[in-house]
Amino acid sequence: METLKFKEIRSEALEYWLSGLGRTRIAGELSDNYTDSYLCKWQNELTDKGKHCSFLCSIADWLDNFSDLLDDRRYDDLDQDNPEVLFRFYTKIMLIASEILEDFVYLHGKIMDIKKKGMMGKHLESYSFKEGELEQLSNFINSVSKHKTERENYHLHNHHLKHEFEDFGASFHENQISINSLSWSTVNHETTVMMPRLKYIAEIIVKLNQNLDKLLTEEPTYRDKLNEIFTKDWKEFV
Repeated sequence: METLKFKEIRSEALEYWLSGLGRTRIAGELSDNYTDSYLCKWQNELTDKGKHCSFLCSIADWLDNFSDLLDDRRYDDLDQDNPEVLFRFYTKIMLIASEILEDFVYLHGKIMDIKKKGMMGKHLESYSFKEGELEQLSNFINSVSKHKTERENYHLHNHHLKHEFEDFGASFHENQISINSLSWSTVNHETTVMMPRLKYIAEIIVKLNQNLDKLLTEEPTYRDKLNEIFTKDWKEFV
């Protein structure tokens, strides 16, 4: 039986990521073409009015960081027998995802005039996500991917913990750190760390973009508030 290679996992996630966001990347190119993306659609409307929205334009450009990682073919021949290297790859992916997630959560909170960070995420979840989904992913990234020496987390308990990958068919079980369970108080030498599917992480970011597009389309006051905060006349810069 042929062993699953990381190329299949990475390629599927990249294809979903680009198509879901309306982005393209030609083989060998180092940047995306995102002129057909949700974000550029709204920016083009503003451009026609002589205006520019810093958030829309900047996040569209910044998403290339995620594409860069998914387009990195250096690890394609690796399989589940290379957990340390793959763990580093997933860590980098989740660090980028965390920044994007935080951006959209804070943007939504600002527009909806929500003061508490926790409530920002919960309110955003109510549109397109499962209850607690954004918070769970954020907590997992903060606890496992970010190198922290405060509170209970991976780096305070990593006595050569075993890494498992949902992408390679690993199953959820007891005595495991995962998105669904961050029970650091019970960690022992048999505890494993389950890394979520690569495509799932991409799905969260794609859904955040799609949700923003829907809100801008269906709620004029949301669009007006976004422009109030981030939009300037081009003549101020030229």
